[in-house]
Amino acid sequence: MSYLKSNTLFEQIRTEDVYRHIPRPVLLADHLLTPDNIGAMIRLADNIGATEICFLGREEEHKLGKVRRAAASSRDNIRWYFSEETDLRKIVPANKKIVAIETADNATCIYDTELPEDVAFIVGSESHGLSDALLAQCDQVVYIPVPGPTRSLNVSHAAAVALFEWQRQMRIGKKKYRHLFFDLDRTLWDFDAAAEVAFERIYEKYDLKALGVPSAHEFHEVYHPLNEQLWVQYRANAITKDELNRTRFLKPLEHYGIHDVDLADHLSEDYVYWSPRIVRLVPGTMELLDYLKPKYHLHLITNGFQEVQHTKLNGSGMAPYFETLTVSEEVGVKKPNPDIFLYALQKAGAQAEESLMIGDEMAVDIDGARAVGMDTLLFNPKGEPVEGERTYEVRDLRDIKTIC
Repeated sequence: MSYLKSNTLFEQIRTEDVYRHIPRPVLLADHLLTPDNIGAMIRLADNIGATEICFLGREEEHKLGKVRRAAASSRDNIRWYFSEETDLRKIVPANKKIVAIETADNATCIYDTELPEDVAFIVGSESHGLSDALLAQCDQVVYIPVPGPTRSLNVSHAAAVALFEWQRQMRIGKKKYRHLFFDLDRTLWDFDAAAEVAFERIYEKYDLKALGVPSAHEFHEVYHPLNEQLWVQYRANAITKDELNRTRFLKPLEHYGIHDVDLADHLSEDYVYWSPRIVRLVPGTMELLDYLKPKYHLHLITNGFQEVQHTKLNGSGMAPYFETLTVSEEVGVKKPNPDIFLYALQKAGAQAEESLMIGDEMAVDIDGARAVGMDTLLFNPKGEPVEGERTYEVRDLRDIKTIC
């Protein structure tokens, strides 16, 4: 384990994704006294992704140069302003619930309180807290228990605790999805890594070097684009499964001047046997599944062959995580045909509006799921430019934990 800069660790977290289904919070602070605390509150509002922060009081009473230095780059990332208004409803939108963070006689412990989804938090000044007049305008008052010898929190620390407790509650209790549907190949199963090893085995077994094939790697490089083209035809029902299996090895052999149908069939049989038994998972797969399993119903939708996909799941240890597996062969249609997604939803007992489809191919996984009303997440590990609409996008599977 080694140190990782926060900008690197969190680079895939997009504010618009976090707040796609919940409103952004608003912050207010009443007559803060020190530039350091004002700057810290601006930075906190920026950290959490708030829409704005309002400081009650007169702007001219503060040394704004020191405030800006304390806020650092956050001063340019978020709207912050001063107001002498005493009616909070003239500052806070009517739809937001105002929650005071204060040690008042009617306050409830924040950890035992269900916080509102659409929230505006307000904190009081360092010396006097919130006035009775302001507390009377709040919808809720919460306190943060402090077990240490010093029983008062710094105002920016208190606001940070409240904001991240609110976000935690939103992530756990306000989730939109109940069912997550995954593609298998190149989303969870590292298809290309397993194929490379399978090619090395069949290359040695059939002594392809003696037949003029320079290396297993080069043979796979020739095979790969031809196989992709054939899968496009197979998904379009232009060729059969048997034609796919034979042709994807016959064509690469012919590339090297080898015209041997029997050899192509043997290579295909061995490849179909070995490739699902060589376990190679996309980094982060098991960590993600461990995280998601207690929280969601997990399912798979795949265009692969039934016997191959079942072998992958059982051999990799992924099978216990999934409640249903929908394979194109059992449905009679392939992704992106909407019928396979409808079939999978029905099999899972799920509704489209409570489901998220996760896959690596825009045209196959994402467009097909969108056609039946599902939200979608594109797994794009290389960060390649991809056209088309999707609900979310990540480069690392583990970043899905920030969304789900």
